[in-house]
Amino acid sequence: MVIRKPQYVVRALLLLLMVATTGTGIADAQSPDLVTDRPDQTESATVVPRGLVQIETGYLFARNSDVDSYEVPGTLFRIGLGGQMELRIGHAGTIGEGGRQGPGDTNLGVKVNLVEGGDGAKPTLAILGGLLLPTGDHGFSSNSVDPSFLVSFAHDLSPRLSIGYNVGASWESFSDLSDRDAFILYSVALGVGVTDRLSAFLELFGDRQTTGITATAMSVDGGLTFLLTKIVQLDFYVGKGLQEPTDDMFVGTGLSFRLPQ
Repeated sequence: MVIRKPQYVVRALLLLLMVATTGTGIADAQSPDLVTDRPDQTESATVVPRGLVQIETGYLFARNSDVDSYEVPGTLFRIGLGGQMELRIGHAGTIGEGGRQGPGDTNLGVKVNLVEGGDGAKPTLAILGGLLLPTGDHGFSSNSVDPSFLVSFAHDLSPRLSIGYNVGASWESFSDLSDRDAFILYSVALGVGVTDRLSAFLELFGDRQTTGITATAMSVDGGLTFLLTKIVQLDFYVGKGLQEPTDDMFVGTGLSFRLPQ
């Protein structure tokens, strides 16, 4: 499928960028560092501070054999609750594939930071739990409430080098099947601070289906993030599947920002 008017995506991101950068001068000086859960698949072990709202949104294009697909704007709202906890509300946006398009499902979850560390052998540690809610159109929805959980670890190896890794599980339903499949999830990402504003990452991620027809999916991706201000970040990434069933290639871009206090 061809995305006929990609300029709409550019216009939407530019509009979000204008909103995000308006009036951020005071917020820059007062706000903690921006730590995002995109563009890689590895969730950070850091939570949004109490009373702050962080929005992470973007566009994803993927190709598998001769079928193209997209998601726009895949968006995650992260709301700091205090007590080292955040509320997470995500939506896949509009999904297009095979000449059809429609809204995707919604994810509701929490992240809790359990251990502050990150230097050397002692990791920063967080747990995440979520429920996928069947709010999407038929064909783009699981049609069931599906749970998932992750354990997230992060280490600072040096002032400019870090590593994060996740392990977890998910249970996924499919619209045309009555059974729910179980998956073991994994990822590991290496991050490099090129400058104070520009960072790069390289990541390996995938899952293993443990029920029904067992299969292992594996992909690799890499990308860049750039801080426009202390609370506004742009990102770009590209990746490919290494082992079926995965996309042959995928590419995406996005914007993350924290709302001014």
